[in-house]
Amino acid sequence: MPTDDSGAQDRRETKAAKHLERARAGGEARADYDATQQATEDKTVRLKALRLAQEQANLKADTKTARKKK
Repeated sequence: MPTDDSGAQDRRETKAAKHLERARAGGEARADYDATQQATEDKTVRLKALRLAQEQANLKADTKTARKKK
């Protein structure tokens, strides 16, 4: 029965350690990506609300000036 040499065992352990490290780094990268996406979505919602409020204010102002002209 052949026996494993210590070099083969070391290579397997190194490969497993690298695999775990890549998985951890991938998880961190995904979390960073998700946080960036959420921040972008939050900013978009906030800016849209500001734009709509400004448009509403402009519409009211235009309506008031049109009434005064009549």
